[in-house]
Amino acid sequence: MKHFIMPCEGRITSRFREGNRPSHHGVDIAKSGNVPILSIADGFITRSYYSISYGNVVFIRHNVNGQLYESVYAHLKKREVMEDSVVEQGQIIGYMGNTGYSYGQHLHFELHVGNWNIRKSNAVDPLKYLIKTSSLDKKKLLFPYPGKLLLKGSKGINVQRIQRAVNVDADGIFGPITENAVKLFQERQGIEVDGIVGPITWTKMF
Repeated sequence: MKHFIMPCEGRITSRFREGNRPSHHGVDIAKSGNVPILSIADGFITRSYYSISYGNVVFIRHNVNGQLYESVYAHLKKREVMEDSVVEQGQIIGYMGNTGYSYGQHLHFELHVGNWNIRKSNAVDPLKYLIKTSSLDKKKLLFPYPGKLLLKGSKGINVQRIQRAVNVDADGIFGPITENAVKLFQERQGIEVDGIVGPITWTKMF
């Protein structure tokens, strides 16, 4: 059975349709720094644009266990995906920001059962749908070994996952900085130090 994951790390600062904000159709998650925003499930980018209210915003349509959903990620500092593209669960779609009608860096996140509409009539409380696991459990659930070596010159979402695991910029390109960080990780784990992520290194990371 498929599950949604949290779109980012951070603290919940505003909840779904709280008493003093009945028209707040999502949750706000805040954290300082360069915070990556992740797609909560595999999906299709229906919109990626700048809105006066939402700021930089991404809409993703998902089909999870036979049910259609649409997720919304607003106030982004930067968008990393384009309309009509396909994304995987856990893929970076942008970075937390403070654009549009926003006061302080945070992610405004919405989840709709069915398509998003201007009345927000399909909006639901996202926290009732998002899986809440530790980072380690989440990695084990989501990131099985991809079946091939990842090394200098490799590109893609699995490289991003490695980069986040070794705390370097997750640009999806396995370059010298990533290679050196992997070597340091391998040394600390007491495994062969070659800068290549095979099944042993991957299992240690995830």
